[in-house]
Amino acid sequence: MHEVISRLLLEHRNLGKLVGLLDRFPANRIHPTLAEITLLADVFSYLTSFPDLRHHPVEDCIVASLRTRNALLADIGDEIGRQHQVLARQGADLMRDLESAAREETTSWPAVAGNARLYAERLRHNMAVEELALFPLAEEVFDDEDWAAMVTALPRPAPADPLFVSQTEQRFAELRRVIAAEAVCDCFHNPEEEG
Repeated sequence: MHEVISRLLLEHRNLGKLVGLLDRFPANRIHPTLAEITLLADVFSYLTSFPDLRHHPVEDCIVASLRTRNALLADIGDEIGRQHQVLARQGADLMRDLESAAREETTSWPAVAGNARLYAERLRHNMAVEELALFPLAEEVFDDEDWAAMVTALPRPAPADPLFVSQTEQRFAELRRVIAAEAVCDCFHNPEEEG
């Protein structure tokens, strides 16, 4: 398996840990604790600053490369692109709605919680589509020269994953602690160390 695909799969596994947190966010709580509000803000801050800016663009590059070779059905490529756009828009909207609910303005906590779980399901579905339809095809179609050209075409420098690096960014330290506590392990996988 090429290292680009290995890294993307590892990032999917890490993103799955966050999806699990969103699945458990209470939908029927009228007054969440400050810790719950902070955790949800950290989750969406991470999701809108790392996957949207670093992870999804790599997948979009794979889609574009496969499409130029007529190796990927247009429907699949279009679907992955739409999923990335919806996730980015919904993540930004959730950050806005989270702030509104925290200030008791126009958004209710049950609405935020339900939308967070919908986001989690969309992210889960996006990863499944990529793992079933995109990654295996890229492995089959691309040779070493194709992968080298793709890596060269990606924006540089690629920022390190701020949550799953050895030295977690301070703003995500509590989020990392919660994920580890829920998993009852220190089971973080750092793509930077495995590549």
